[in-house]
Amino acid sequence: MSEFLVNLLGERLVNSEKAEVDVQALGSKLSLVGLYFGCSLNGPCKQFNASLCEFYSKFKKSSEHKDKLEIVFVSSDQDQKHWQDFLQEMQWPALPFKDRHKKVSSDRS
Repeated sequence: MSEFLVNLLGERLVNSEKAEVDVQALGSKLSLVGLYFGCSLNGPCKQFNASLCEFYSKFKKSSEHKDKLEIVFVSSDQDQKHWQDFLQEMQWPALPFKDRHKKVSSDRS
């Protein structure tokens, strides 16, 4: 899965602390990746984000498969400040704001 994820997302993601996450290393231990497409200014996305955070927290605390799943946020935000603020609410890594064009590239492949 590592090579597929690197081709799809690039070599690095970021987390809410702005630390880089190595996609190759991340992909080597995962069985399932959820791509979360959203936008901070969209009401339904904000509501879904709260529910997803609750699920993710419970899953990571109690599931025997907690190390096999990761979510990656892929933003449609046009403003870096909105993206950063929304990312602060998340416990999972995100495609860096500067790489958001990869979402469009993937749509056209």
